[in-house]
Amino acid sequence: MFLTKWTPKRDTFWDAVEREFFPIARFFEDGNESIRRPLANINETETSYVVTMEMPGVSKKNVEVSLEGDMLTVSGERMEKLEDKGLLRKEIREEKFSRSFRLDASVDRDAIKAKMDNGVLTVTLPKKAESVGHKISID
Repeated sequence: MFLTKWTPKRDTFWDAVEREFFPIARFFEDGNESIRRPLANINETETSYVVTMEMPGVSKKNVEVSLEGDMLTVSGERMEKLEDKGLLRKEIREEKFSRSFRLDASVDRDAIKAKMDNGVLTVTLPKKAESVGHKISID
């Protein structure tokens, strides 16, 4: 499914372009990138891939997991309705987010499951039976 191991230290092409051509943009970031593009861990087991995403303050009813072709997309909206009366500083915002992952042929698309618990979304992507490793006997 995912051929290269990604770590936060590894920059994407577009991050490098932005840093090179728009260095001033970094001064205007508001620190909420993890909401617009939720943070994710991706693990592989013998039988499946597991995507775990942090979504603090996001209700299950405001999250959608969809599959179109080979793209798995998690999208939704954080709807933080806080009373503005007496508010001195507002950092928590209502905003939309989206994150997509490209799947390869080893994923059983009909068996994908998702669950949300305490602001953590877990999407389990089972491998097709022929993709699961097994020992071959020698005659």
